[in-house]
Amino acid sequence: MGKNLVFLAIAILIAVPARAQELKFGFVDDKAILEKLPAREEVQKILDQETVLWEQRFTDSRQLLRVCLDSVKALQAALEKTREDQAKTAEPETQSSSPASTANLSAQTDSSGSPAKADDDKTAADQDAQAPPDTLELLAKLDRLERKLEKSKKEIVALYHRIYGKNGILNRRNAELSQSILEKISRSIFDVSQTAEVSFVFDSSVLLYIDQDYNYTEQVMEALNIKQPGAR
Repeated sequence: MGKNLVFLAIAILIAVPARAQELKFGFVDDKAILEKLPAREEVQKILDQETVLWEQRFTDSRQLLRVCLDSVKALQAALEKTREDQAKTAEPETQSSSPASTANLSAQTDSSGSPAKADDDKTAADQDAQAPPDTLELLAKLDRLERKLEKSKKEIVALYHRIYGKNGILNRRNAELSQSILEKISRSIFDVSQTAEVSFVFDSSVLLYIDQDYNYTEQVMEALNIKQPGAR
């Protein structure tokens, strides 16, 4: 973009030689102006303060997610312990089955000699439905917590993109505050160019050769109330 402007200026000089002596060029160091502009420090301070607030909000959300995850793990462990205890309690009853029960089991054997699969066909859901009340209560709590955990995961991902994404709050805020600074610099460059009757003002970063007699950086800094030692 900047180099195109340089070529455009050269083209103008070639195309209108009669007015070449009337055209006046100048340049400024935008980077130096921006670095020394007091308003930039104020903007950075605002951005830092707002960044801290949003980072704290994100950290709080992560902490809530961690608490929810730990609760799910603890409940899963409690449910597993309850099932193990119930299994141990049921073992003596199984071992004390009557001969009649053994006979019934033999009667349920199919022609191939394999036990019937009636019990094996029960789904996990059916088994949970027949579980003791304390197990059912743990299952209900676990289901609620797992749903809450999944919701929290989606919310924290959305919050991350909302804060730190390309079009997130912090980037938009940075662009908004920076725009006011750039507009202020642009107005000062315009005022200086009008006073000095300069036809074209370029950014020094796009120029291959610079004659300091055409440097208006210090004048722009003065217009912006930037203290510059040795300014002419």
